[in-house]
Amino acid sequence: MNIQKLLASLEDVLNDYYPLAGTLKNSSNGRTIIDCNDRGVQFIIAECSDITINQLEEKKWEHAVTPHGLMPTAIISNKIDPILFIIQYTTFADGSVALSFAIHHQIMDGFGLFTFIENWGRRAPRDNPPTYVPYEYFVRQLTESNFSNARMSPVTTPITTKIFSFSHDDLKRLRDYYSVGIPNGSWISTNDALVAHIWRTVIRARNTDLNTEVFCRFALDGRNRLNPPIPKSYYGNVIL
Repeated sequence: MNIQKLLASLEDVLNDYYPLAGTLKNSSNGRTIIDCNDRGVQFIIAECSDITINQLEEKKWEHAVTPHGLMPTAIISNKIDPILFIIQYTTFADGSVALSFAIHHQIMDGFGLFTFIENWGRRAPRDNPPTYVPYEYFVRQLTESNFSNARMSPVTTPITTKIFSFSHDDLKRLRDYYSVGIPNGSWISTNDALVAHIWRTVIRARNTDLNTEVFCRFALDGRNRLNPPIPKSYYGNVIL
């Protein structure tokens, strides 16, 4: 991967995604706005010379073997005048490259980030048009009404990560198992069954009292769920 071409295409695509190179500030009426002051995004060049991508894949990217610092430091949302977008370019011992990202979540959601990455990739050869032309941007104003009073589970430390793989047959068995006893005319998706199984296992592992009411919440892309719908080219935060 040619880093000079990567930087040139990043500069090019940021002409369309210019709010990402600005900073957040409060307007005179108290609303959070983006000051498009061209402060820029942070681009970090890193090296991991003692491990290869294949070795990480063989270990299924387990936390114990994944190099510390492979991901850029998370952006602190309540920090005054934070950098809104951080990109890290890491090379490995075999010449492989990993790109990682940190984004201020008030200005962009996952779908928006992926469209940015796709457009950035299409700009690199300089002969492909963008997938989406960015839509008019605005910052969602966060108010108390945006949140419920549901209590979040306390974070325990240290946190251990583990990757589990489910085969097609595993998923079918889970769906059949959790479909038993549901009313006629109702159904559950494979995703419903998998989430139910994982959530049930987590609650058991936490030794939660069986009389405790617990909640599992989903983040959804709201672009096509609003009326009128928001175009897919909108790259702000539309998480519901």
